[in-house]
Amino acid sequence: LQAGSDLVIVQAQDSTVAAMETATGRRRWATDLTGPNTKWVGVDRIGGDQGQVLVASESELFGLAAGTGALQSRERFEYVINTRPVLVSNLLVAGTSVGRVQAHAIGRKLTAWAFMSNGAFESAPVLIGDTIAIVSQAGDVLFMNPTGNLMGRSRVFGAIDADPATDGSSLFVASRDQSLWAFAPSGAVLWRHRTSNPLNHSPAFFNGMVYCDLGGEGFTAFDPVTGKPRWTTNKVHGNVIGTRNGRLLVRDEAGVSLVDTARGDVLARAELPGVGKIVGDKFEDGTLYAVSTNGVLAKFILR
Repeated sequence: LQAGSDLVIVQAQDSTVAAMETATGRRRWATDLTGPNTKWVGVDRIGGDQGQVLVASESELFGLAAGTGALQSRERFEYVINTRPVLVSNLLVAGTSVGRVQAHAIGRKLTAWAFMSNGAFESAPVLIGDTIAIVSQAGDVLFMNPTGNLMGRSRVFGAIDADPATDGSSLFVASRDQSLWAFAPSGAVLWRHRTSNPLNHSPAFFNGMVYCDLGGEGFTAFDPVTGKPRWTTNKVHGNVIGTRNGRLLVRDEAGVSLVDTARGDVLARAELPGVGKIVGDKFEDGTLYAVSTNGVLAKFILR
């Protein structure tokens, strides 16, 4: 699911990619790419109606015309990828299950560069300006520039279950080693907050604070520079999926809570039974789109 200002791109399990108009929900086009056994890892978009929708499986990249859904290109990756890729200029950067970070040159149908690490990659790369940060399941924390040169390296002492986050200058990693970490792109450890249990929720940065669900210790706000907790609440759990009017939208398995950033108070709650995924077209004050477990796409209008 990839949401933009004009189209919502939906990737179905049967390999069908469909574009829905955001204003009306009308289907503009649908394209069947391969077959039901293909593993899909990411959808992205470049340009407007004259641009492309990029759909990545673990072994191939498909380029579809954004306006019509016509297949324009099909490129095979040198190695099977295992994470959602990120776009860096004309490169698609992703991690593999064999510890390889690779950059695929879009349109040239070849690998621009690759870097071997320790352990499989399961969480998506994160862009910190022009720096690519990625963490392996063996705890290898890597920082690379767009040409594949290593800028910094560090480690955590456990695997990770959720994507890291950034404030634009640092990387925040929640690990099974019972710690929330902050790293500089040089690889230096800025701070480490230890907890009593493994962490499996993604951190998030908004308006000068880092937020992360610490499990039994509660949903917590941190100073991003010092790592000092500002507040903690056990009244909300889950991942931050966006913001609304300066307040956090925190998603758990049952629904979404609207959380005050100053004290952690739950201001409102919406139960969402049967919703499998929620995506916004932007993090701050974006429109939310939800896909149900039985394949229904819905647009949410928040008050």
